[in-house]
Amino acid sequence: MGFWDSVLGSDKGAQEPAQEDKSSNPFNVSISFAPLRLSAKNRSSVSLVVKVKNISASPHLVSVDALLPRDAMIGFDPACINKAAEKRLGELKSGASLDVPITIWSSNQTKEGTYPVEVTVYSHYIGYEKVLSYIKKSTSLRAV
Repeated sequence: MGFWDSVLGSDKGAQEPAQEDKSSNPFNVSISFAPLRLSAKNRSSVSLVVKVKNISASPHLVSVDALLPRDAMIGFDPACINKAAEKRLGELKSGASLDVPITIWSSNQTKEGTYPVEVTVYSHYIGYEKVLSYIKKSTSLRAV
């Protein structure tokens, strides 16, 4: 394909079927918070919402893990002790999507700042012990 073919178009593009992006990644994953921020020096909570969509042609057994920093006074329980959370979602059919809410808590000892949050979505084989593939996403949560 020459330069002018890319600018003006060519007849080849009409004859060839569009190729889909073939990847081993079976999911689209997006992360959001509701509300957007935690309250520092106060007991409050936000929902980490992980949206998982199965973009593959076959169903997958899915789980979601979330990790918080060990030294921060935020956690997945009101006492801010638990720094890891796992949600087993079951089988996600082809084309289906699912929103997974995970609650993150602050306490009266939470300092203002930005805290990293790491989310991993796993595709399992037969049971939750074997992993076929996974996707890691990182974001940050602000405490004000």
